[in-house]
Amino acid sequence: MQRVGHAWRTKPGKAEEYRRFHAAVWPEVERVLRDNGVRTYVIYQYGDIVFSYLEVDDYERMAAAFNASPAAQRWERAVGDMIEYVDADPETGWPVVLPEVWAL
Repeated sequence: MQRVGHAWRTKPGKAEEYRRFHAAVWPEVERVLRDNGVRTYVIYQYGDIVFSYLEVDDYERMAAAFNASPAAQRWERAVGDMIEYVDADPETGWPVVLPEVWAL
């Protein structure tokens, strides 16, 4: 199991819209995540700063499957107007994986 952290931000004026959009994540998007080894996926928001934490069996496999999913592609297009990545992994398009500093 891998623990993965990401950080990004919402575009100016989009923080509340982003929060509302995630109040009802599409079931087909949740299914893609679960079917590809995501055990836990939590998103936190502080103003325009967004942080996520994942527990996943194989991050690279999950990211590839998510990126290949038509439902996930529609989701990303919809959310794309609300967010911006400080850095994105050139291979996956996902935010850069944050280095783990400490865990209890």
